[in-house]
Amino acid sequence: MAFEKKLSILRRLKRKFNKIKSCFEYTIRKSTTETNNNVLFLCSTKIKGKNLVQLIYYFRSCGYNCYLDYSFRQCLKLNIHGICAISLREIFQIKKKFNNFSVIVSPDKQSLDSFNSNALKIHLNYLEIKNGFQNINEVTENDFYYPIGFHQTFYFPSCYGVNLSQSIESETLKNVFSSNRKIGAIFAGALFCKWDGQTNKYNQDSIKENFCIENRGTIFSHILEKLPQEHLYIPDTLKDFLDSMEAGHLKNKTVLIERNNFSIPYEKYFEVLLNTNFYIHMPGVTYPFCHNQIESMAAGCIPITQLGKFFIPSFTHEFDSLLFNTPDELINLLSSVSTGKYTSKINDMRNEIANYYIDHYSIESFRKRLSFLFDKNIKHTKFWIVLP
Repeated sequence: MAFEKKLSILRRLKRKFNKIKSCFEYTIRKSTTETNNNVLFLCSTKIKGKNLVQLIYYFRSCGYNCYLDYSFRQCLKLNIHGICAISLREIFQIKKKFNNFSVIVSPDKQSLDSFNSNALKIHLNYLEIKNGFQNINEVTENDFYYPIGFHQTFYFPSCYGVNLSQSIESETLKNVFSSNRKIGAIFAGALFCKWDGQTNKYNQDSIKENFCIENRGTIFSHILEKLPQEHLYIPDTLKDFLDSMEAGHLKNKTVLIERNNFSIPYEKYFEVLLNTNFYIHMPGVTYPFCHNQIESMAAGCIPITQLGKFFIPSFTHEFDSLLFNTPDELINLLSSVSTGKYTSKINDMRNEIANYYIDHYSIESFRKRLSFLFDKNIKHTKFWIVLP
């Protein structure tokens, strides 16, 4: 017991040291490449850590150096996602003298408007999570609408201690049509709090009150109770699941994996998605979006969802998705998947959802949106995102 306590103390000291080291390196890091492709994040402290990682990934993937206005003292207060952001080699601290910036991003419109520059100014807007995202109606064709992206670990895996390629998206898109898929439908994710394995944090009434959709706990439980057992598969271990997938036993099954039972390792996750025909969209804790929705779309998994209206453009039933409004409608859809109703339509639907992702939520769509704004000499626009 004493030995374990000492190890715990050593781990905390190591994390503290690494954090201070990252903060120091960020403050002294200097750009060695002169480029006009720079983005300045004003009021960085007001951008949530996960969102900042997402934004940096988008801009970096398009060849931008990123500048943040954190001081050393502010860096010391950052969580793991903020530390990840400042640890990246192409992230620099804003100095009193700096190069011209081609893009300025800020959640503070007043500071954005007062910044004297000919750069493209992007006002970072957080979607209101109450009353069904009422401000979703404010999104225009010139706006960026990327409410949720991949899990942050897939953006910069090395910063999170994961051994993965940083080109997950491009590698996945190359393989969307290259495999004979072995899973009918799947949901894999959290249901209970990981620290006790019992508290159902995804069972909140506010989801239905604010968005008129069922929460994750209700959907998960309804599938367990109502879907015929011959159509349902709940694996006990990762090995059981992967063995059944490879053996082709899951082609007509709905697979439910709860994180506290086991998690699909990061290095296997997109392999599983590329073997899946349909992905069941379930909401997050307090709002409809969840990262696995976007990840599964990138892998060509056809959404089974009640969230079609929250994506822009909206999904279309039996064209790029299967839409439901009630848990009983979901059961009917899952039964139809298991009995082969959509077999003849799957390839066309997969083609539509893969192209939908490429056109509206991919890095390439982000790059094209930036090019469009510069070509049209548009100086102000909005970027819509949700609170993590």
